[in-house]
Amino acid sequence: MWYLEAFSSRHDVSIFDAAESFSKAVGEQEEYMFSGGFDLYEVELDDEYEEVDPKELIATVRAVFFDEDKILNEGQDIVDIADMTNSDTCGAIAALTKSKIHNQQLDDDKLFLPLFSSYIQRIYVYPKFRSSGVARYIFNNMADIFLHCFNTNIHSFVICPKPQQPDIHGNWSDSPDENDTMLKRMILLLKKSGYKKIYNSEYYAVNCAI
Repeated sequence: MWYLEAFSSRHDVSIFDAAESFSKAVGEQEEYMFSGGFDLYEVELDDEYEEVDPKELIATVRAVFFDEDKILNEGQDIVDIADMTNSDTCGAIAALTKSKIHNQQLDDDKLFLPLFSSYIQRIYVYPKFRSSGVARYIFNNMADIFLHCFNTNIHSFVICPKPQQPDIHGNWSDSPDENDTMLKRMILLLKKSGYKKIYNSEYYAVNCAI
């Protein structure tokens, strides 16, 4: 059985002064965007369908979400907001918002909630669970997962495929990739999941609202 555990930066807000309004405890950056993701576990159940420890980590996903409606309505620029984070996020959002993929005519039936666009920072499936369809499942269901967990109606996803691996301390680094074998597999999976390359960039994107 699989178990999904989601979390976001909006679930943990420090309130410094009870005499001030809640909004003042939220930084400008967090007003327009938040980070989040989920971990996917394999869980064993006993005869009474109770969880048996330990659960085993299958995959991990990390992303940044941008509230397009709030950004637009308040006269902000999404690239400027992304630039508050880091150069990777800013580059991804800049490429996405200029692309034909992102700027297609949207389906009115899918505009039932404010739109968010998301930069996928990491999707990693642990070696034991590869070649079992886990990554394909995540890509095909990610918009619905985030809608359910965070109430975010996804406009577009953007990702820069880059094989990575964690060390024993949880730090991430680029994986050795002879002849770009892993990168080619990632790109093939992205294409099968509807992602398209953003012209001459290193990014791939999909529009979920068309």
